[in-house]
Amino acid sequence: MIRIILMAMMLSISATIVVPLPSFALDVTKRQSDRIKTPKTAEWEGEWVSVSSQVDYLDRLGVFQKAAAAAKGPAADDIRRAFLRRFSSDVGRVRIAAGHFTFLSHDGSIMIGTARYTYAGFVEQMSEGREIQWHRFTRASGFSRYPVLVCSEPSGVLGQWIIVQGNLATGMKTPRYDSGGKQAMMIPADLSAEAIGNAIDTPEFVSFLLSLPIPKKNERKMGP
Repeated sequence: MIRIILMAMMLSISATIVVPLPSFALDVTKRQSDRIKTPKTAEWEGEWVSVSSQVDYLDRLGVFQKAAAAAKGPAADDIRRAFLRRFSSDVGRVRIAAGHFTFLSHDGSIMIGTARYTYAGFVEQMSEGREIQWHRFTRASGFSRYPVLVCSEPSGVLGQWIIVQGNLATGMKTPRYDSGGKQAMMIPADLSAEAIGNAIDTPEFVSFLLSLPIPKKNERKMGP
């Protein structure tokens, strides 16, 4: 009987002793926790379509006509061209998930290519009275048309943002990402044209249109 009691006591004592994990087990746990990280593309994950792909609807809605009336000078066509000059890009639609960018036709019916990108940091620049972060991604593998992409932080009612590619993203040492070049203003792809129009057809957007450099059709180059 005494032997049974002693054995029971030994078992209860051993159950309360915390046995440290061996070093290899700690390494495995650390590697697993390292994998569980928020991807650097988290802010932009989802599917997005460029505003320029909706320009015909905005035209029918009268957005450019309202800007022309407020400007009392440039015609609606001049303002439309100024917008497209700034924001027309061949990135019409993009799906982003965990570092992968899938480029699609603007209506989503054709997949153009998929590439994996790695995060390469950000810069802050003042634009339109506020400081904007521009985040840089460099291509690691896959579709090679866009070796570098720069994405502005999402903002506004729609969470819209700007994607920059081409020489402005790759060729300039200290570029101004809001200064033009190949870029597109991106908005959620699951919005209807009506919802997009309602969100964009605002005095703020009209003011933004009027802030663009607007060439006039009747301007002619003057000789020396």
